[in-house]
Amino acid sequence: MRLFRNTGLGVKLNILVLSVMGILLIGIVILLNRNTQRLTEEVGGERIAEEVNIVERRLSEIQAELSVNANFLVTSVSFYQAVGNRDIAKTTEIIDRANLSLELDNVTVVDGDGNKLVDTSDSNGEENQLLRRALSGLQTTTLLIKETSSSVEISIAVVAPVKSNTGNILGAIQLSRQINDSFLEELIFERDRVHLALIYDNRIFARTRINLEDQRQSAQNVLTNGVSFNEEAVQSVQASNETLIMKNLIHGNNDIPHTVAYTPVLGTSSTVIMVLVDLAEISAFQNTTLINTVAIFIAMTVLAIGIIYMTIYYTTIRPLNQLRAIAQTMTGGKYDERAPVTKTDEVGQLAIAFNEMANAIQQREMRLQVAREQAEHADKVKSMFLASVSHELRTPLNAIINLTKFVAMEFYGPVNQEQIEILGKTEASGKHLLNLINDVLDISKIEAKSLELFVEDNLCVEDIIALAVETGRDSFMTADLIISCHVESNLPPLTGDEQRIRQIVSNLISNACKFTPKGEIVVRAYQMGDEVQIAICDSGPGIDLKDHEIIFNTFHQTKTGLRKGKGTGLGLPISRSLAEAHGGRLWLESAPGMGATFYVALPIHSTLEPTI
Repeated sequence: MRLFRNTGLGVKLNILVLSVMGILLIGIVILLNRNTQRLTEEVGGERIAEEVNIVERRLSEIQAELSVNANFLVTSVSFYQAVGNRDIAKTTEIIDRANLSLELDNVTVVDGDGNKLVDTSDSNGEENQLLRRALSGLQTTTLLIKETSSSVEISIAVVAPVKSNTGNILGAIQLSRQINDSFLEELIFERDRVHLALIYDNRIFARTRINLEDQRQSAQNVLTNGVSFNEEAVQSVQASNETLIMKNLIHGNNDIPHTVAYTPVLGTSSTVIMVLVDLAEISAFQNTTLINTVAIFIAMTVLAIGIIYMTIYYTTIRPLNQLRAIAQTMTGGKYDERAPVTKTDEVGQLAIAFNEMANAIQQREMRLQVAREQAEHADKVKSMFLASVSHELRTPLNAIINLTKFVAMEFYGPVNQEQIEILGKTEASGKHLLNLINDVLDISKIEAKSLELFVEDNLCVEDIIALAVETGRDSFMTADLIISCHVESNLPPLTGDEQRIRQIVSNLISNACKFTPKGEIVVRAYQMGDEVQIAICDSGPGIDLKDHEIIFNTFHQTKTGLRKGKGTGLGLPISRSLAEAHGGRLWLESAPGMGATFYVALPIHSTLEPTI
């Protein structure tokens, strides 16, 4: 959605419409494709079943024709007399004359002793066995397979006995039609979209017409259009002696769909005819339908987008552009501009709401102007107050602290021990009061964003920490509290305000000492990546997780801090603000009863520019 974040409303709506129409088009294409595929499968299934019936019926007709032809010959008086007289010449003449019309591929005639009278092709053992069976009075129709070292001939053969009018068996005759390419063409009546193949011993031995590409692939048992037979299906038909119609379509060259079936020849298990129906016409119809659908849909989409855009432009976009122009005019300070209201629809209601908002903004702007003038006056008063506090409080307070220190040092005469203790307490109270005033002034400058840093280069972290630790020891060191310092050697120098960095460390040490009456406070400094980190760890009562951020708010303290009654809640907010002013961070890790560790991270490569 980010890609269209800054595009116009009309474009967005058109993209939305285009997306919806595109999704709808994809759905229609998928649905149409599935339905067409299903229709192709149904039509292909019906076509292949019809073609299988035609092939089976045609095979039965040829078988019946052979039987009729055989009966015609054996009942011919001249024929059975020639066979009975074992007249080879006469028998051959009759067979040749009859074959002119019968167009048989092979005719074999034997006499009553099994001697051949006519044999138009070489006979094999299976054929001789059939003839001997016919001499016993049996008429047989079967599939005859002649295998030689160089070729295989597969024929449909009819064998019948030759009987006299008295019923004596005078001999036997065998008629056969070879199943070759022309035979298969005859089965399908030479139709272009139907193809047949004779499969024997997992090879194609005869097939209908073949194109040049398939001729080059004939060694791979391709029937046509790159479609070859399925060995598993052939084996299944050979095992069951039943016709098998493949459920799934087979796609050949150019993704043309075909439907396939396998049927046994005369119920034998060795020879199968593969029936292949080319569904290119249905496929072409499917593609044409898809293309026409897509073209019509695209045209309708373009027309719909044009109508939608013009409608949206005149009813929504143009009024919104007027509202935008008026809003920009108001941004320039002319709050008396108002949007024209010409209708009561959603855009008109928006214009009414816009005018009401403009009225409210104009009134609010007037109130804000008054409030701004009052705030500027209050800021001037605050600045005057801070200057007054700085001069009227800090100057006399510094004088009181110094004079008290001078009296305690007997610059104005001798004092006894009790007086020295009282003067020391007075000096400590004065310094505490001075620190509170300084904290108030600092937090005021921070909130007013007028805090200025005196930036210097090459600040020694070890010296800053050492001075802050020494000050903490002087102020809070007791017999039960130990402050230790561990600074990593060769720390890189920092760029910043030395006094303010020392103030951060001193505040954190002071804060740790207030809540650690006995135990140990450890100050560590080390380099971590591109930062120098300072950690102040105490063994005090610790801080609850829910108070980790509260203590950095101005004038906020934990319940433990309130019970101890120490501090004003300004030290930590000031320290964090000073750390952030240097481009650093301040955070803590603590849990109740586990003490607290405050971390200060200052950048080694600061972006601050030295003041001098």
